[in-house]
Amino acid sequence: MPNKKLFVILEQVLIISIFQYIFYNFFHFKIIPSFYLTYLLILSFDGNVEISLFLSFVLGLIHDIFTKEILGFTSIRYLVIVYFSSFFMVKSIKSRCGLIFLFSFLYFVMLSFLKINESFWDGKTILKYSILFSFYNFLIGIAIEIIVREIKKKWREKIF
Repeated sequence: MPNKKLFVILEQVLIISIFQYIFYNFFHFKIIPSFYLTYLLILSFDGNVEISLFLSFVLGLIHDIFTKEILGFTSIRYLVIVYFSSFFMVKSIKSRCGLIFLFSFLYFVMLSFLKINESFWDGKTILKYSILFSFYNFLIGIAIEIIVREIKKKWREKIF
């Protein structure tokens, strides 16, 4: 049985990684939603804190490879956000998506402390893009909730 849970999580990570890769490489939006962050928050809300913290590190490294950032910076941001989200155990999709919006906002504010083109963003720009990023993650959170539930249902039906 423990192997079954590992395979479920690996399948979910693979699907989330494919979506993140597609959005990062093929859609040219100013703000790209973070499938990884949303998935990690959902894992944390389910009570899988240890797994979500471990995956925060791994998926942060993968994200840094996608975006060609310095390895580990995204992992640190994911770890901080997932750690604080681990104090919330919510079951309803509406509450989860609300918290995804809040933690995505905090993640983007942490992200905006980086220097971009040797200048810092002003407050109005940070607010505008952080709300947009949070809204994208809110919508992605609904989709990921549906995908995760379908994968879990599929694995419950399989017999090993």
